[in-house]
Amino acid sequence: MIYALVHYPNIDTQKISRFRKKYDPQVDLIQPHITLMFPVPESIGEYFLTNHVENVLSDWKPFPIHLQGIQKSWDDYLFLMVQEGSANIIDLHRKIYEGRLVDYLKEDIPFVPHLTLGVLTENVDKHPEALEEAKRLDLDYHCVLDKLNLIKVNDNRSQIVWSKEFSSAK
Repeated sequence: MIYALVHYPNIDTQKISRFRKKYDPQVDLIQPHITLMFPVPESIGEYFLTNHVENVLSDWKPFPIHLQGIQKSWDDYLFLMVQEGSANIIDLHRKIYEGRLVDYLKEDIPFVPHLTLGVLTENVDKHPEALEEAKRLDLDYHCVLDKLNLIKVNDNRSQIVWSKEFSSAK
């Protein structure tokens, strides 16, 4: 099993969910989200990880985010980009990987705050079509990042088996 830390934006996700049904194999696993901590193994320990996240988030304040603009990633994913709030998300991401989690930081993969719309690694030829379809959705959302969820996903990544919500300090 793995753990990840995500934010579920408080937005109308109907258009995003319809698009993800066509292009994202994880659409039935998890609702639209922004990932702040990439998967770490269960062996890190739930107690340790929960305490670590609580400590990192102890002085975290809510901040506005603006989701707009479509971008293709280096590894053939389609992203809805975080415009406003990106620097705050990057800062939280860096803090999460301090201390005992430093070895889990993937320095070879650039951290780009986003909401995943699709995965086209097996259908690279459909990428231009999917990119144009995503742009036509004209996705533009404003919300506040005020809650994060530490989730635990089963081994075959088919179900979230545990979740703990963290709210920002007001």
